[in-house]
Amino acid sequence: MQNIRRVAVLGSGVMGSQIAAHCVNAGLEVTLLDLKSDDPANPNKIADESLKKIAKMKPAPFGLPEYASRIKTGNFEDDFELLEQADWICEVVIERMDIKKQMMSRIDSIKKEHTLVSSNTSGLPISEICSDCSDEFKKRFLGTHFFNPPRYMKLLEVIPTRETLPEITAKMRTFCERVLGKGVVECKDTPNFIANRIGVFSMASILPYFFNGTLRIEEIDAITGTLTGYSKSATFRTGDMVGLDIMAHVSENIYPAIPGDEMRDVFIVPDGLKKMIGVGLKGNKSGAGFYKKIQTDKGREFHVIDPESLEYGPQKEVDSEVVSSAKKIKNPAERLKFLSFNDSDVGMFVWETQRDLLLYAAKRIPEISDSIESVDRAMKWGFNWQMGPFERWDALGIDEVVLRLNAEGKEVPELIRDLKAAGFDRFYDGDQVYDPIYKTMVDRRPKAEGEVTVNSLRKDSEPVFENDSAALHDLGEGVALFEFKTRNATLGFELVQSLEQSLDIVEKNFKGLVISHDGDNFAYGANLMEAGMALKSGNFDQIVQAVTNFQRTALKLRYSSFPVVSAPFGRTLGGGTEFVLYSDRVVAHYELYMGLVEVGVGLIPAGGGTTEMLKRAMQKVDSEADPLPFIREVFKTIGLASVSDSADKARKIGFLRSDDVIIMNRDLLIPTAKEQVLSLVNAGYQPPVKETHYVLGEKSLSVMKTMLYVMHEAGYATDYDRVVSGRVANVLAGGPLSEPQFVPEDYLMRLEREAILTCFKDERTHSRMEHMLKTGKPLRN
Repeated sequence: MQNIRRVAVLGSGVMGSQIAAHCVNAGLEVTLLDLKSDDPANPNKIADESLKKIAKMKPAPFGLPEYASRIKTGNFEDDFELLEQADWICEVVIERMDIKKQMMSRIDSIKKEHTLVSSNTSGLPISEICSDCSDEFKKRFLGTHFFNPPRYMKLLEVIPTRETLPEITAKMRTFCERVLGKGVVECKDTPNFIANRIGVFSMASILPYFFNGTLRIEEIDAITGTLTGYSKSATFRTGDMVGLDIMAHVSENIYPAIPGDEMRDVFIVPDGLKKMIGVGLKGNKSGAGFYKKIQTDKGREFHVIDPESLEYGPQKEVDSEVVSSAKKIKNPAERLKFLSFNDSDVGMFVWETQRDLLLYAAKRIPEISDSIESVDRAMKWGFNWQMGPFERWDALGIDEVVLRLNAEGKEVPELIRDLKAAGFDRFYDGDQVYDPIYKTMVDRRPKAEGEVTVNSLRKDSEPVFENDSAALHDLGEGVALFEFKTRNATLGFELVQSLEQSLDIVEKNFKGLVISHDGDNFAYGANLMEAGMALKSGNFDQIVQAVTNFQRTALKLRYSSFPVVSAPFGRTLGGGTEFVLYSDRVVAHYELYMGLVEVGVGLIPAGGGTTEMLKRAMQKVDSEADPLPFIREVFKTIGLASVSDSADKARKIGFLRSDDVIIMNRDLLIPTAKEQVLSLVNAGYQPPVKETHYVLGEKSLSVMKTMLYVMHEAGYATDYDRVVSGRVANVLAGGPLSEPQFVPEDYLMRLEREAILTCFKDERTHSRMEHMLKTGKPLRN
């Protein structure tokens, strides 16, 4: 059971090349093979061209563009023997059974005994793919189904056959969770497995409401998005992203494979969809599908298609009192129930689509899975639903749904009858979930082995300290966890004060501190609304106090007697980045979108961010090297409000250090950060010694001012960009000093403080802040 280090991906199409890219992001050695090219000068041209194509994709499959060069390319004729070196062979060739079976036979003849083999497919029978292979091969073979794009979609369906050794399935699951960062769901070898079986059914059941004229596209998408617990892209935007031809292909393939499915007619492709595909309307990849991007006098708009004429027209406003009322309900489960049982046309549409989904999912147990939780996770991780089908049963109320099914003459699924007979009225009860095999409640499986969440901590014990903005939890073994609780994890006055107070508590009662939480993003930066209200009320002293407190807390993070480890993820902006910069170590999720973005709202990084980035730049300078290029890079990073698009990019920019840890699985951030705290403690942690910082004064200030002048003249910087960035330049230069010299950290922090307070007094900053709050976009004044 040796570790998986060397990966061979066979097939360099859209999925194969992106799986290879994701493996490289994870630090694995990757070989990518495809057909041999007819070009005698480059027999690996097909694989090479595939890598060039995905390098241009948005969002980017590679954590850094240069990672493409780490993939070794080859072809099936000249380089097949390279598979002898692989620990895992992932076949991703065309979705044709005959070709996949031939490839498996070739792999069987060459692979080493320890090698794991998987076939990546969206629905072909896994057991048939390996049917011509040896018994030994079958023991170490299973199916994998990555979702597109592989780097960003959490779900990975793993499909063992009857011959697959249990320890091989377990090893693959652990590897994919810990190394590739996936949410793994084990599936049975049934058509389209779990997510596509349920997800395509759900979309197919909704399409007729548009094609028969019951509802418009914009109406259906307004209802079937987050309002009813689906993804933000709802139904038709999702269809355009997936590709209408792909949707039709999946439906047409599954129909003959499920002769015993009582609702298989739902998968019949509507004539209207066939007509759209026939004239080349295939979604985003063709430039038009259900939606089409149109440039109008008002700017860019998305028009919608008419199902009869196939002409596009402007979207009409969704005028529904029911929808408006539902939007006011914050709890998604309560919102879904309100809509499903509402006596209106909207309510009937929601009920009918929910009813069909609930019935279909319930009748697929145990056909596609023995696990209620696996089905729900597959839909949430693979289709970005907010609630899975069995969570929807609980949200609507099983007894209420059964009553309505009886009234409509619909058969109640056996699963529901068994659940009720066992004395339960819901599928989930706290940390337990219904087991349909043993007909009892069992403990829920962690999302990943070793997972720790704030939610799980709350179930075990009360917080050590808590208010509306933050909480301090006991992680065990002498480690505490500081949790952001504010909306969007904004850093308001109370949260910063709470962190400072928590540092005092940790000093007395704990060995170290982790900073993280369960939200979607680590931190959006300062609470602009709070700051704006203080400015409008004329309470400038509150602004001064807030800036002072933030700086004092950042320094306290660094110089406390115990180690502080931040575990950021998602958007980590402004002050959130500064907290991370001042931590002793960082455990970052790979999908880290980190940046000092204050200039965009007319401010500068003044929680130590400008000072710390200067310090890190100067640490890169060799004794005889010119420091100006390094300072210029920091100036550009802050002035352009650069945000990383991966943790690797954050490290390249300088937001992360070489000894900071990057992990792929978000669910393992907190336990890994705790391990890092204990590692520092066990190594005899001592806080860093305060140092002086070398600054160049007027020498670097004049260079940065020249850069600003050129950017302003070229139209890249607005008038106020030039002013705000000039204040950043002043801090990075250490002020207009006549000679380069060493200055204390407190001196630079004072320059930061003076600069941001000057910004806060400027009406142009007020305009930027107000515009950001209203539109979510920066004002270019």
